[in-house]
Order: sequence, then structure tokens, then C-alpha cells
Amino acid sequence: MKKGFGSLTLILVIVLIAAIGGGAYYLGTRSAGSLKPESNVTSNSQSSSSVSTQSSAAKVEPLFSGKVTRIIEDLKLFKPLEGDVENGVNESIVYYEAGTYLKGPYQGYKRILAIRPSEGPGPSLQFILATKDMKMFVLDDPEKKSQKFPESDWDSPFMYLDKNKISAIAAFDSEHPATVSLQSPYALIREEKVLLENIKSGKKDKNGYDIYIEKPITEFEKKYALTSSVPTLSFFGGGVDWGNTNGMNDKEKKMNQLRVKYLSGSTKVFGADSTGLTYSYILTSQKVLDKYLADKPLADQKDIEYKKQVELFNQKKLKEYPQSPDYLKFPRLRFNRADAQLSNQYYDTYDAAFPGACGGTMSTFIVDNIAETDLELVSSNFELPLFTLKDEKHPLYELAYDAKTNQDDESYKSVNDGKSKPTLAQYVAKRPLLFFKDSWGRWAVVGEFDIKLMGGCGKPVIYLYPEKTTAVHVDFVSPIKLDTQIPQYHNGWLVSADPQGNLKDLQPSYTDCSQIDGIKTGSEYARVACQTNNYPYIYWSGKSVSNEYPRVDAGTVVAKNEVQNFMIQTLLNAGLNTKEVADMTGYWVPKMLEKNAPYYRISFLQTGDMDAFIPMRVDPVPNTVYRIFLDYKPLVSIPSKLPEPQQLKKLNRQGFVLIEWGGLL
Repeated sequence: MKKGFGSLTLILVIVLIAAIGGGAYYLGTRSAGSLKPESNVTSNSQSSSSVSTQSSAAKVEPLFSGKVTRIIEDLKLFKPLEGDVENGVNESIVYYEAGTYLKGPYQGYKRILAIRPSEGPGPSLQFILATKDMKMFVLDDPEKKSQKFPESDWDSPFMYLDKNKISAIAAFDSEHPATVSLQSPYALIREEKVLLENIKSGKKDKNGYDIYIEKPITEFEKKYALTSSVPTLSFFGGGVDWGNTNGMNDKEKKMNQLRVKYLSGSTKVFGADSTGLTYSYILTSQKVLDKYLADKPLADQKDIEYKKQVELFNQKKLKEYPQSPDYLKFPRLRFNRADAQLSNQYYDTYDAAFPGACGGTMSTFIVDNIAETDLELVSSNFELPLFTLKDEKHPLYELAYDAKTNQDDESYKSVNDGKSKPTLAQYVAKRPLLFFKDSWGRWAVVGEFDIKLMGGCGKPVIYLYPEKTTAVHVDFVSPIKLDTQIPQYHNGWLVSADPQGNLKDLQPSYTDCSQIDGIKTGSEYARVACQTNNYPYIYWSGKSVSNEYPRVDAGTVVAKNEVQNFMIQTLLNAGLNTKEVADMTGYWVPKMLEKNAPYYRISFLQTGDMDAFIPMRVDPVPNTVYRIFLDYKPLVSIPSKLPEPQQLKKLNRQGFVLIEWGGLL
């Protein structure tokens, strides 16, 4: 029962987005032609699961012929689910041919990428299959999810795929290894999903709104090519587009100029196979990767056991909702001071530098315009040599300081154990930035992770309107660092919801009502709601640990005195009811006007954007999901070039309805 509404395309020239400090990674257009090697990283073996790269690569014939192409025919691979027609799911299901196998057990079979919108507030679903006749298909299921999980489980491919169309299940050969061992100490690990972008389908839904579909990203600019350590796989880095400075104040312009000058790309690597099909890879160390791979089987088993316990709870055979297992942290470039054998004059933990927005990232920045003469070695005994800037007044320190302290004192203290902001000199004294060379000889930077940022996703609230009083469980699919959770998040939220949206916490013992700040803006209602166990909605704020904040280009420039009316009319026109509109504007309009700017760029992330950025699981699955998230920017003047206007999808309430609104602090 898909119940989201189509996503808003925010992509203009840029086709891959990341939000480290608000920038956008782009890939551009791939050009033909040979490239000179940029490092001595080579490969001597390949398999479908891993690749080691220690000696010169021998030429390997590609596994596929052909390129990624759209299939117009409806292959009817997905089960028709309740609500699909009403929510336009059928118009958003899309298929791509991704080459023909040239060898192996499926020689002569076409490889198929099948994509459909998710169930509930989660990301889209991708499946790889093979077929000879476009009628019957072999399913690629290397993790054996079809065997491990019942068909009623989200992780089972047969919750969505029509079994009658599947003739066999296998683990396919691939040109995309799951892991790649680079020149010591580095390694790459592949992310789960094919790299996609949203594009207009050329069709409109029954309400006249553009329908968007997902398309594999297959083109990259030649200048971002990296020497590939995998035969038949091309590696590319991503550039960064920091946008223009229209409407920025002087300080914002200065910080943006520093980003443009020094931060040129990301440590994320994009691997395109011989057909153009691309996955992204995260740069990590071999040591961290090995530990992750060793821990993963047990973590997977715990997840299966947890799901079994959830099923028992749903059958009323358990009184309490089961304890969810801890997230297994995906490998990345993160280390602590002890690991790096640094003195206590340094920060305790280092991770991605220059954080921003309310999204996280597992990658950090590639740095331009610094040379080894600008740096001094501070740790040679660690698995990668670390350097720091010689010049304590280097502009990168100012940029890092602004990224970590550009919040009001109250917010800073609330997430940093009551401590006051350090001065710039105090901040720099502990060396907040450390530099290293990656496998391609590029300088990269990590930043201190001791100072915490106020969760940039400010007051998202979740309304639940089932058709009858129902116990509902809501949790996040990917890790979220929570600053606010009312009621308390304990293995998610477990509430009893009635058709009017009144919520009763079914785990009240985990929420201490006396600890709720009833004076804090946005939670004035919450102490009484807790004491009476009668909540109007679930209230959370926080920051995604791993998912990148979408880039926002479209929107409307609104004068200060028109902000409230614009917000009210826009939300009413989108289909929110008067209470939901009053709740959202009552919180966000004052927050916006605190900036006291003459103009504001007002934009919204919509359901599809939020399903990818902050995916959630909801049990039972809602029939209708509508998520809207405010992204705004104070402007000192009207930009010379106005943003493209947005087209907001209209809410169509059917069955069990989930509504969520929120915004970017």
C-alpha cells in the first residue's frame, strides 16, 4: 500500500546531491577518451563480492554488452497493492535494461533494474533481475532475503514482487564488487542502491501535477575520473556546486567564497560498470571494513530475531514491544584521538569536516589550494599519516569554526553539556582539522566531532489518523541523532491512535514528564500531554547520521510582511487542515521572522524527498502518507535571478493517514 505522493525534483544541472555544509555534489557528463593514471592503485583480481588491488590490472572482458536504457513496456513484476491506483504508484513504476550477460550461467539474459515507490514513508524499492523473454525472471537475491524473511516483511522482496513472474532466485555475477581493497590502508565499500535521479516522466496525474520517475545516473565529467582499481569498472569523484551568493549577507558570502576556493569534492567514489550502471562507494580503512564484515553476520541474525519478536507482539503473544538491536555502523573515515596516537591537546573524535543542514554524510571533503608545505605531520604511527595546518590563522579554520558555532548560545549550550562557545583561538588551539592523502593522491580533511550541532531538522511532528483506534509503531530506518523526542523514542514510538489523531503512549514508563521543558518554544503543550498521556502528535527533532540533505533550488521569494499569509495559503492549498496549518505556522513563522530579514526564500521538501532523506517504518502501513518540510533562507535583497517556482502535490486523504511537517533550523 504505497501511500506517498510523488517526489519533487530539485535537480537542475546537478544530478547527485549531498549536503555537507550545504553544498551539492555533481557528476556532470561523462566524456569518452583515455585518461592518464592518477595513482599507482591497481588490481589483480575481481569477484562479485570483493576485489583486492595490489598489482597491475590485467585486461578483463566485460560481463555485459549494451548500455542502460529505459523499457517502456510494463513488465508487471510488482503485485498490485491497495491504494496503488489512487496514489499514482503505477505511473511511477519504471524498468530499465542494464545490459545483456556475455558469459556465466545467465549468458544471453538481459539484466533488468525494476524500481517502484516504497511502502509507507521509505525510499524507493530496487530489484535486479535477469530474463530471456521478458515474461519470466530470475531474481538477484545475494543476501537470501526471500528465504530469511516472510512475505509480510518489508525486507522480503516478495512483499512487492509477483512470485508468479519469478522462475528462480540466485546471486548474480556483477562488475560491482561489494568491497574494494585499495592501496594500504584504504578500502571502499559499496552502498546498497543504484545511483538514481528524479526526472519528469512527461505525464501528469489526475490532478494535473507532473509525475516524476527515477532514472539511473550514468554520465560523468571526464575531469572527475579517477584511476580505477577494478577491471571493467570506471571510478569518478564528485565535484561540488556551492551555488550563487544572491541574497546572502556579507558573512555568508565570505564563507561561501572559502568553500568555493578550498572544498572541491568528496571522498565518495562513484563506480560505473560497462553498461553505465553506477553505485556509490564509501572510502574507509581496511581495518574498519574488516571489522564491519566480521560483525555483520551476527547483526543480521539479531535483526531477524527482532523481526520475529515484533511479529509475536503483533499477534499479542508479547506484552512489550521488543528491544531493537543496535545499528551496525557503516564503515567510514572516523577515528578517535587514541586510535591516531594523538596527545590530549587534540579533540577526542574526528569525522566528516564542515557539517551542515540536518543531514549527515559518511564522506568528507577533498581540499584544493593547499600543498604539503602548508602542513606539518602530527601522527605517523596511525594507519594513515595525519597532518595539520601550520598557519593557525588559515581561512579553513574560520570556516570550520563558523560551521560549528553559528548557532545561538542557548542552542549551543543545550547540546554541549551547558558549555559556552569557545573563541576562535580556543577552537583552533586543539587542531579541529586534520588532513591526509587518499588513494588518488588528493588531500582530504576530517574535522573534530566533539562539538555537537543542534539538530538541524527542527520540530518535525507526525500525526496519525487511523480509521479506527489502532496500536501504531513508528521508527526510523536509518540512524537519527535525536535532540527532542516527545514521547520518548524507545525502539521507536508505540502509540494508540484514534481517528481524530489523539495519541496515547503505550510505553509511558520511558518518558519522564518532569524532564520536559514546558517553556521551550514548540513544547509548551508537552508536559501536560505527558501527564495526561494524551498527545496531539509525535514531536521529534534531530539530525540524520548518514543520509545527505537534498539540495533545494526551487522556491518562492517572499517579503517579510507576507511570510505568514504565504505559509498559511500554501499549506491550506496543499491540503493540510486548519489545525495542522496552525500548528506548523505557529512554530515556523516566528522562527523565520527571528532572522529579521527583508526577504525570505521559502521552499519545501515533499514526501518523496523526505522518504529518501529520513525514511521511516510504520506498522501498520498507512494508506496515505504526506510529508512536507520547510526549507527557508533569509535574504538581504531580492536575488537577481529568482528560483524556479515549486509545484506542491496536493494531499488526498484515504484510509489510514500519516501527516508529517517539519523544517530546517
